[in-house]
Amino acid sequence: MKTASHAVADVMSLVRRPVSVDVDQEYREIGLRSFGRGIFHKDVVSGAQIENKKVFHIKPGDLLFSNVFAWEGAVALATESEEGFIGSHRFMTFRVDESVAEPRYLLYYFYGGPGIARIQAASPGSAGRNRTLGIKAFAAQSIDLPHIDEQRRIADKLDAALGKADAVRAARDEMSRLQADLAASLITSAVGSSTEVVRMGDKLVFSRTPVDIDPEGEYRSIGIRSFGRGFIRHPSVTGGSLSKLSYFTFPENALALSNLMAWEGGISVTQSEDMEYIASNRFFFYLPTDNRVNVSYLRHFLLSKQGRTLVASACSAGAERNRTLGRKRFEALTFPLPSRPTQDRVARTLDALAERLNTAYSDPTLDALRPSILNAAFTGQL
Repeated sequence: MKTASHAVADVMSLVRRPVSVDVDQEYREIGLRSFGRGIFHKDVVSGAQIENKKVFHIKPGDLLFSNVFAWEGAVALATESEEGFIGSHRFMTFRVDESVAEPRYLLYYFYGGPGIARIQAASPGSAGRNRTLGIKAFAAQSIDLPHIDEQRRIADKLDAALGKADAVRAARDEMSRLQADLAASLITSAVGSSTEVVRMGDKLVFSRTPVDIDPEGEYRSIGIRSFGRGFIRHPSVTGGSLSKLSYFTFPENALALSNLMAWEGGISVTQSEDMEYIASNRFFFYLPTDNRVNVSYLRHFLLSKQGRTLVASACSAGAERNRTLGRKRFEALTFPLPSRPTQDRVARTLDALAERLNTAYSDPTLDALRPSILNAAFTGQL
């Protein structure tokens, strides 16, 4: 694919349209999601709520960059849906010279590898998520563009291909929402049917076995994702490469909690495939003391709104993402326990639904689809 080199400044220009805020008027602001997830609309606010914040008009056709998160794909193209909206000074608004560049092509370009590299080169900063886009540095970046007709052809192809991928993602998100609604309904009903309140430490026993780490040995460790998204299974490393924490083996069918992230759903249940892994002392594992508790049900309960509130009450106070679960506090918690048949029914229903969703809408597959399509487009394969 034949291309010509252009400076960003020769292709698009920064445009600012300041808004004179009227305290008696209502306004709608936009936000930008990272990773090419586009624009979202915020709730209506009054001019009085905006106070002294600098805001600017957004127009259809504006190419928008978040000045703090552009480096990770917070870029979008305003459409007719954004007519009448405003954006804060954090959003850089550009108008594209359409005799040189197709705005949709540029949008996809800055989503993909070549464009992201240009943005990152103009976004200095030390902390991973504190990298501000420098306008002058960005304007001086060189980008390679094919002929305008070729840009339009590629943009049309990407509209179609990514539109299908986004539709699958939207379907997955909707199914996840429905799953969450069903889980909330089933847990609420189960809790309402409970005839006893029990102490966590009376129904669960702490269970993990210390491991003597051999610096020359090979080990695979686990982590737990937040929001009930299961385990992270890390690749094999030597014992000498592990952190200086203590490590343990753990039993199958155990309730597992991250003591750092349990407050935001870092909770799972161990399966047979996890038995070849080890876990650091940052993870708690519990087995039922008797057959009155279904650990899968207990996981779903602890991930519910009521359960998350309960877990949060056993965590230390502090910064939002620095809330450690105390073992004694957790074991002292009391909660309503439904009958075992009710627990089994709820766990069976929610586990089966989760398995079907994971099979139909695999996160790794969806997450890899967009980058692969963009890579094909900008390497002449589309």
